[in-house]
Amino acid sequence: MAVRQMSGLALAAGLVLGAGLVFGSVAAQNAAPPAGATARILPVTANLREAPATGPHAVVIEHDQTLATHTIYRPATLGASKHPVLVWGEGGCAKDGLQFPEYLNEIASHGVVVIADGPPVARTAPGGGAAPGAAGGAPGPRAGGAPPAGGAAPGPRAGGGAPPAGARAGGGGGAGRGNMTDGSALIQALDWIAKEGNDPASRFYQKVETNRVAAMGMSCGGLMSYGASADPRIATVGIWNSGLIQPDEKIFAGLHSSVIIITGGESDIAYANGKRDFETMPAKIPVFYGVYPSVGHGGTYNQDNGGPFGIAAVAWLRWQLMNDTSAKGKGYFVGPGCGICGDSKWQIASRSLQ
Repeated sequence: MAVRQMSGLALAAGLVLGAGLVFGSVAAQNAAPPAGATARILPVTANLREAPATGPHAVVIEHDQTLATHTIYRPATLGASKHPVLVWGEGGCAKDGLQFPEYLNEIASHGVVVIADGPPVARTAPGGGAAPGAAGGAPGPRAGGAPPAGGAAPGPRAGGGAPPAGARAGGGGGAGRGNMTDGSALIQALDWIAKEGNDPASRFYQKVETNRVAAMGMSCGGLMSYGASADPRIATVGIWNSGLIQPDEKIFAGLHSSVIIITGGESDIAYANGKRDFETMPAKIPVFYGVYPSVGHGGTYNQDNGGPFGIAAVAWLRWQLMNDTSAKGKGYFVGPGCGICGDSKWQIASRSLQ
């Protein structure tokens, strides 16, 4: 079956409105600084779900006034070995560092320093969804099409399970961006943490690995990650519920790292675009492609610990940034008995992974 691609305007509208999707019952708010806290580093409290994060590290969330445009999730105690770094772009390109606290908190619990675009936007009541003041709007039209049956660029390998349910989530949207592949906010975060890592007065001094960094994002944030991907410090790129609005040879020519593309099922507005990116990406680029058919554009980010998307993100980062070849890293994606391969809730494909 031929895949119907989204028109540029329709998908662009959907990616911008993605900030307003109702992702689940997660509320978060700025916490009052404890006695003795510096005015520069303000602690942030996220009202997370009941299940504790699965990683070995306690996590703190911070709003550092020297990077006031972003929100930091990090291990509470920075160890002797250098921690990997993830720079993250939000759905709708929203400036809201608390859009995905479950997902990002889970990643940080595994030792990753996460810098999310946007300051911590306060939530005063449970329920998740759009941040206060976000404009309303409905998701864009559905992108249809079935996974390809075979060929040089195969589509996802069906593992069984239920047909696409594609539950959509409506709600408000974030502010639009003229160029959604502008990765400058992610590069700004990377430049900042690199400077901190070289500053003897910083809590990050010699504690972060800034020469091999992940750039990832959801929806419009995934396009921001593409925009940052040519930076030589980027070691892996994550395209979550996203895909290029139109093919972009310049973006693909700048790719030099591994890529993971994850979408929901056919009801995900970015499904067809993520699929096309996998099929048309240069063969030299190692890429993993996963479809989780039972969800739409909202993914599983605000389930406990980010749900299945959180599991996949942690395993990918453990492999790509920590050289973890165990079942919790590389073995989740490739090799005999790979974890995601045996999970009937996923449809997967890959190319050039070793």
